Amino acid sequence: MSEDGRTRGPAPSGEDPTAPALEIHEEPADGPAARTLFAEYMALVAERLGEPYDDRDDIFATPEAFSGPGAAWLVLYEGGEPVGCGGVRPLGDAVAEIKRMFVAAQARGRGHGRRLLAELERRAAAAGHRRIRLLTTEVLHEARALYAAAGYRVVDSPMEGTRQDYWMEKELPPPGS
Repeated sequence: MSEDGRTRGPAPSGEDPTAPALEIHEEPADGPAARTLFAEYMALVAERLGEPYDDRDDIFATPEAFSGPGAAWLVLYEGGEPVGCGGVRPLGDAVAEIKRMFVAAQARGRGHGRRLLAELERRAAAAGHRRIRLLTTEVLHEARALYAAAGYRVVDSPMEGTRQDYWMEKELPPPGS
């Protein structure tokens, strides 16, 4: 990562090397890119659920949760346009939590979610966290598949009204391994 909070690098294996450059910027969780992407995320979930989805702090956290030691808010840019975002925050006892991870429709299916997830995990591990968790819901099929492929396992599956949610976790490797 550079001094300006940006992560750059070659496209991961299997991605088109002629595709627009990807950059991950550390930004405020309530900045313009984050607000735009979060609104798109909320619209997607509402469409799939068939009803509005509450913007609750217990589900999404406040923007302040992504500042301070062990926390970060990241925005993924492709060709200079914000196409993904997500945050990581410490929970205590060497556990971190990923919140609000989202990749815009036009950027899906090209490994951007894997890249963003890997960077969030890397930052959590570098901050000393040994386990990472996240909450997702039944209508986010692509997200659940991504997390399972990345080694997350379901540790709880609470019902929220008529909606099935999933708490997923994974162990993180020690930094530098």
